[in-house]
Amino acid sequence: MKVALAQINTTVGDLEGNVQRIEQSMDRATSRGAHVVVFPELAVTGYPPQDLLFEKEFIRMNIQSLKMMTRRRRKTVAVIGFVDLESNRLFNSAAVIAYGRNLGVVHKTLLPTYDIFDEARYFSPGTKREIRPISIQAEGKEINLGVEICEDLWDKAYDVKVTDVLAARGADMIVNLSASPFYAGKWSERLRILKRKAIRNGVPMFYANLVGGQDELVFDGGSLAVDCRGNLIAASKRFEEDLTIVEIDPAKGRGTRVSPPIRSQDQEMFDALVLGVRDYFRKTGFQRAVVAMSGGIDSSVSACIAVEALGNANVIGVWMPSRFSSQQGRIDVQTLAHNLGIFLIEFSIEGIVDAYHRSLE
Repeated sequence: MKVALAQINTTVGDLEGNVQRIEQSMDRATSRGAHVVVFPELAVTGYPPQDLLFEKEFIRMNIQSLKMMTRRRRKTVAVIGFVDLESNRLFNSAAVIAYGRNLGVVHKTLLPTYDIFDEARYFSPGTKREIRPISIQAEGKEINLGVEICEDLWDKAYDVKVTDVLAARGADMIVNLSASPFYAGKWSERLRILKRKAIRNGVPMFYANLVGGQDELVFDGGSLAVDCRGNLIAASKRFEEDLTIVEIDPAKGRGTRVSPPIRSQDQEMFDALVLGVRDYFRKTGFQRAVVAMSGGIDSSVSACIAVEALGNANVIGVWMPSRFSSQQGRIDVQTLAHNLGIFLIEFSIEGIVDAYHRSLE
């Protein structure tokens, strides 16, 4: 059985663009023989949609988008994050669709309200009674697919243990739709939790994480899969879109072990900054950046990040010397601009400095 982890870069509010990305990944997964394809949390709306959730038309269009994708009647089972509306209540949800039918909808049970999260402001939680696997067909066999959403995995501070409940109620495998923001060391932390859950419950787990920058947030992707023994059997790319196909024996819950990717902390922090800058510009419509350069380490690293994110043709350096600037600073700025291949503007701010001095005297 083949499971595809569709790690896509969505944009909050861009329903048309997000659906296009979803459908392209579904087509690619189908062409590569995937029986199931899993998308990140709230893939239809983008994450986090925040106060867009108060717009009734936005909710309606998001539901309509899901129905449109369902009508395509693809053979591959797709698990897609969207916003569900029931009895005037909103739910952070996942739909399981295939063959032109909606096989079931799962509501997120654990709603985080800490750090950058404020989901209880918008969503109602699913209940423990509702937690149960959804029956799907793969290679002519019936599979009980457990579906959970992001925080449902991070259950240490909660009474309900969603993963454990799904396994206890007959899940043959569990998929997690996630929008987990980056911080240094987060990938290893996710892997540890998945390993622990898989071993304790004896079921393979598939984790599809969002990738991309959204305002001040950066999602690093790095989707994962572990088999029932806790062995790593798939690891998607970091900081870029990816479609990872994982082969698993559903009867035994086992797959082929792979080695974890190696990336230094400095490298992953640099890659996160580049992705955040690139997507901020792309998603807001900006194209070019101006970087004030002093020759010091802060502005030099900022210029390097900007060039990596936008290309050197879209970055302009500005050197603004005064009587306090050193000749070495000038040399460092000119050397860096040359090495990066960016256009450098130089103009003196001596007159501005003198005006401040006269005013403040």
